[in-house]
Amino acid sequence: MIRARYARNCRQDAGATSSILLAVIFVLAVLGAGNTLHAQSLLTDALSWLPPQTIALEYSRPATLRSLSNYQSLRSRFLGRNLKSLESSLAKIGIHEEDIDEMALGWQSGAGKEMRYEGLALGRFDPARAARQAAAAGIKPHRVGDFSAYCFADDPNSSCVVVMDTTLGAFGPLAELQSMVKVRSGNGPSIAANTQFTDFVRSAESDSPIWGVALGGAVSKWFKAWMPGEKNLQMDWANAFKNVRALSYQIEAEDNVNLHVKMDCTTPQAASSVRQLLDGLRLLQQLAWQSANPGQPNPFQNLQVEASDRQVSFRLTADYAALEHVGPLGRP
Repeated sequence: MIRARYARNCRQDAGATSSILLAVIFVLAVLGAGNTLHAQSLLTDALSWLPPQTIALEYSRPATLRSLSNYQSLRSRFLGRNLKSLESSLAKIGIHEEDIDEMALGWQSGAGKEMRYEGLALGRFDPARAARQAAAAGIKPHRVGDFSAYCFADDPNSSCVVVMDTTLGAFGPLAELQSMVKVRSGNGPSIAANTQFTDFVRSAESDSPIWGVALGGAVSKWFKAWMPGEKNLQMDWANAFKNVRALSYQIEAEDNVNLHVKMDCTTPQAASSVRQLLDGLRLLQQLAWQSANPGQPNPFQNLQVEASDRQVSFRLTADYAALEHVGPLGRP
């Protein structure tokens, strides 16, 4: 269940696209200061370089999260098996959590239920040291434009890293990195051509330590990943949210985790139906939660849902303990 306040383009079904966010954030995570100028620069690069198939984007300031007393607990819960493996691999080339100040992550639909991600990181990097440590670890570099990409597995969809300079790095499958570098040099398509996506990202931009957007099919994945016990709810998530064009969210992590989500529906009638769906899901979830997690705090207990014209929004405040049952975006 979500224990966070979702506020911006959101409909709540079950939980898939956020977080992720938290999960992925704690991957490479660590934000240093992330001033507005840097944030705008990184976001501009992300919108200019991410592939045209991108259906969700998240911006994060990991340093803010690291300052929390609950950070280690959050990190251990949300850093999934694949991300732990990636973090361990990055250490082999001298990149550590505290080297990263800001992150912009983009997701694409992958094989099956998974979603692939790639992105950019702003921080402090040493290209020469990365090359030396990669060689010492037996990691063969792959040429990507004028850069070297270091891949940590033979799988073509596994994560690779390119250290572009002392402040900027990129990560994702090798093919996507090659595409991003081509776009960076002025060749190849990017998500920037999708004005609906870029306009929506800009309108969702926030000072929150975590914020993001999801469009089309990513909306249902976002809900499904974030709803504990969703396997017990026999429903077609894609069909349930087919009339939601986009979703945006903000996450504030203080004494509690506050989530604010807003969803943009196709019509006022669709918005009304989505609100009814969320109210029904809340009741079903509460019953399922009591049965499966007796005595445990329910992340959706304080969910507040509102609808106005074509928009549905909801807010959620949860304590950190409840986040234990929340999953990352694109989980298997």
